[in-house]
Amino acid sequence: MKKLCQVMLLALCCCFEVQASTRTLETHFALSADARSEFSTRFPILSEGRVVIEANWTSTHPNVSLGMALIEPDGTTVTTRIGSSGLRLDHNANSFEVAKYERPRTGQWIVKIVNDVDANRSEVAGSIRITVPDTERTLEDSLFTLLGSGNAQEFPFEVPSPGKLAVEVTWEPDVVSKEDVGLVVSLIHPGESRTLARRKGPSPIRIEQQVTEQALDRGERWVVRVQNDTHAKVGGRLRIIYTPRL
Repeated sequence: MKKLCQVMLLALCCCFEVQASTRTLETHFALSADARSEFSTRFPILSEGRVVIEANWTSTHPNVSLGMALIEPDGTTVTTRIGSSGLRLDHNANSFEVAKYERPRTGQWIVKIVNDVDANRSEVAGSIRITVPDTERTLEDSLFTLLGSGNAQEFPFEVPSPGKLAVEVTWEPDVVSKEDVGLVVSLIHPGESRTLARRKGPSPIRIEQQVTEQALDRGERWVVRVQNDTHAKVGGRLRIIYTPRL
């Protein structure tokens, strides 16, 4: 019984993990009985993982079949399906595809649904649910050493698309120090010529920042600056974690 409970608890935890790392987008559509009638919607894929597209509809005639396609931003058709309501497409987005298309200027993926399958076509109305991976990833993970007395180090990085940044900095003095070894951590956007956030204090320091499309329009390059104004030498680690926003 104890072992069974442990298995059930593990399965429940896995379920929560999957839900936490995906985002579902939903849109409604309507098609006429014309064979040229089609509907398309666009969406981004900003993380690796499984993309699931589900279409459900009703019509004046029962069991009306439709065609559905998933198309890359460059126009390449990835996969197609034909079937009745409850039609589903699956695609495993890999790291190459994410890197190729994740920036806003490279375009978005397309789901297209058409009413050219059945000879006895009818008007159709329904909805499309698109479930995409929404997983955080590390943009920077670096070790650093600062000698003190104003010594600083900068870490440039690029933000691919709108989302949330979390800057995490931890450190320790090289030797036992009687003074409070605090650092100054700044998040800077050179494109806007301003410091967006600054924290000063003992380890650890964490900064969170929402990145908007407007900010990216002024530049995708960002900088984290870590400065040591104490007299103690410190060694530390910097991590920059990015969570995409759809």
